[in-house]
Amino acid sequence: MVQIDLSKVVKEPLELKFSEGDTFVIPTEPNLEMTYQMADFEGKMNDAKTSRDKLDLFVEATLLILKQDKSKKIDDKFVKENLSLKQMEQVFQIYQNQIMENHDNPN
Repeated sequence: MVQIDLSKVVKEPLELKFSEGDTFVIPTEPNLEMTYQMADFEGKMNDAKTSRDKLDLFVEATLLILKQDKSKKIDDKFVKENLSLKQMEQVFQIYQNQIMENHDNPN
């Protein structure tokens, strides 16, 4: 019997640190549902009519990404009160880049 260990193809998780107590560990290879949701956010951001709509989408996307760390209990209030817009943009961009890198990596 040939055994293939697929756990070896899963990348190490990302550790996102915002302050001493606010470190989130998130998977770099999301499940299919998460990938769909991230693709939907990209489309919604492109279609956003106002800056406020875009800001609300950044909060929602950031929350979705960070909630993958099951050891943390956070909500949109946490994101709005503890993260800057720049940090939210970076979380989204870093995560999107990681998804694309994983997709393009033949291993």
